[in-house]
Amino acid sequence: MKHQTKIVPAVLLAGMLLFGGCRQKTSGSGTETTIDRFDWVNRHNVILTELDPLAPVTVGNGDFAFTADVTGMQSFENYYFQHGIPLETRTTWAWHSFPNTEGFELKDASKSSDFHGRPVFYASIQNSPAGDYFRKNPHPVPMGQISLVSENSEPLTPEMIEDIRQTMDLWQGLVVSQYQIEGQSVAVETVSHPESSVVAFKIKSERLNSGQLKPAFRFPYSYDLSVKNKPPLDWSKPGQHDTKILEQDANSIVLQRTIDSSSYVVEIQWQGKAQWEQTSKHEFSLDCSGSDSLTLVFKFSPSRGADALPSFEETKQASARSWQDYWTKGGAVDLSGSTDPRAQELERRIVLSLYLMKVHYAGSFPPQESGLAHLSWYGKHNSEVYWIHAAQFYQWNHTELLEKGLAWYQKILPVAMADAKSKGFEGARWPKMAGIDGRVSPGEINPFIIWNHPNPIYLSELVYRAHPDSVSLHQYKDIVFESARFLASYAHFDPNTDRYILGPPIKSVNESTEENTTMNPTFELAQWYYGLKVAQDWRERLGMERDPHWDDILNKLARPTIQDGKYVELESDPDMYDREGGFSSAMLMALGYLPKTPMIDETVMRQTFQTIFDRNGMESFVSWSLGKGALTAARLGEVRTAVDIVCNDVPKAKFQKTGFVCRPKEGIKNPAYLPVNGSFLAAVGLMAGGWDDAPNRNAPGFPDDGSWNVRVENLQKLP
Repeated sequence: MKHQTKIVPAVLLAGMLLFGGCRQKTSGSGTETTIDRFDWVNRHNVILTELDPLAPVTVGNGDFAFTADVTGMQSFENYYFQHGIPLETRTTWAWHSFPNTEGFELKDASKSSDFHGRPVFYASIQNSPAGDYFRKNPHPVPMGQISLVSENSEPLTPEMIEDIRQTMDLWQGLVVSQYQIEGQSVAVETVSHPESSVVAFKIKSERLNSGQLKPAFRFPYSYDLSVKNKPPLDWSKPGQHDTKILEQDANSIVLQRTIDSSSYVVEIQWQGKAQWEQTSKHEFSLDCSGSDSLTLVFKFSPSRGADALPSFEETKQASARSWQDYWTKGGAVDLSGSTDPRAQELERRIVLSLYLMKVHYAGSFPPQESGLAHLSWYGKHNSEVYWIHAAQFYQWNHTELLEKGLAWYQKILPVAMADAKSKGFEGARWPKMAGIDGRVSPGEINPFIIWNHPNPIYLSELVYRAHPDSVSLHQYKDIVFESARFLASYAHFDPNTDRYILGPPIKSVNESTEENTTMNPTFELAQWYYGLKVAQDWRERLGMERDPHWDDILNKLARPTIQDGKYVELESDPDMYDREGGFSSAMLMALGYLPKTPMIDETVMRQTFQTIFDRNGMESFVSWSLGKGALTAARLGEVRTAVDIVCNDVPKAKFQKTGFVCRPKEGIKNPAYLPVNGSFLAAVGLMAGGWDDAPNRNAPGFPDDGSWNVRVENLQKLP
């Protein structure tokens, strides 16, 4: 792939000088090298020449995202929804609940489970009226759609668009869309602001002047949540929400949106000749007759602010500065000098995944698994995969973005502690699936998942590694210690075997076993050990005595079960390898996702990994298992296999043109499954940046045979 001509806009050139150019110190080898960050990023700009509903483009900042089709706006909602990724405008801060007309309480979805002789009430009645209500509520608010329509406000159709050339300029966070409608050119620039929920457009076409093309805006009620993943927008209830004009003048309008008890404000400002029109109760447009160009700025806010809206150019410049800051200060892995033919695609996956993580996962509320692309699991955060979402921010030297999500954990700490106390545990019991309020969501699986609970300890430790000072310790000690108190109170001492055990009731990572007969999963045992070990380290760093009960658990915690020289997933399922139909690979995470601990024998893990690899080859390492498998392979020294996994090219591991990956078992029903990108970045970050006991060479997770020229800058090691 030829590098694109480097044309540096004046604002970007000034920024490059401001940031000291692109010279960074290579963390892997310790030698001074220079990666041309501008070239590294821009050679992977997305260029689309046809409609591809699996490759929409998104601009955003982690707390706000606008996803567009090839028109640069959201003109083909139905086509993209039916065949790929929906076109949505989303924030992390706007949430809605359907009215609770039946007066449901969470206890109505709860039942008792036996926890070693005492009853514990869990919200496990998923298929009940109360369970259904609290699973679906609260859910994110769809902020509305911004599109282009033809005269008489008729929707555009895909057949009308010709000669498409759309470029996603990753260096600036700017989408430039060029195409023709009936022989007339249309050009649209789309950009978002890095610090607020603002999206801005610059539109130029003679069809604006003739009235044959108009910007249009419309607002749905909510989602049709009879569908859990990728629910359609609900346009069928115009009487159940309100769009009120608060202020209006010749070049701006302010709308108040009210949906049941939720509300937000939309400020709209334009430059260019245009006349505001209301076409129905919740639909509007701008008639630009007499002018062939228009700039348009939308700001979404919880309430009306006093600050003036930024102009299109101000938004564009702010975006460029922010993205250059991200690309130049963060980690980079340049593979351009490699002879392995997979290097270009691997580097493309890296750059596009880094872009998607900032847009979708870098917000103040830890995201759902589809980020801000579309709803999945009713828009709830799934905390068991939070390490997969967020650890890569630390590795790629954006720890401040990891801390934004951890701040939410600090906010809901009282909720998590109250939940633990209500069930007879100590510390903080983190919700497996929750909206912004931190309340648990009912589910047949949710209450019995436990691999979410050590995650905040591990992530807090990564913050401390980035900033090893008393500020970090004091800021996150409550998260670490309250999480550890729960781990200690959940581990049950069995006097018959003189050991601490996990479960029952418990659901392991694969979620398929019966909770009341499941005990001692390999990965979770290793997690419990590592979490308590780190918590003890934090006590010592703060000048505190070690907790003797935690030490007792570390000494007596059940060890993972070994069968025929291999780890099984569960002590309660020792014959898993004899079962037809395959077996789980969750035990691999005990060395890979986690660093080496006394819980795991490396020889046994190597045999376990080889058995899983021999079962289905690369088909075993799709979805977020792509990263999971590569992490383990790299730590085991199986570096060729690690590279094979992150370069996996089986259809289920396909990275689409804009970097999204479908969840294999659901396909286009869950087409933007971002744990793939997160786990992938964690794996490549480890392979290139190293880990604490890695071989002392550059990029220790890549083969050292001359086929891979891995230039590494500014990555941080995992433990």
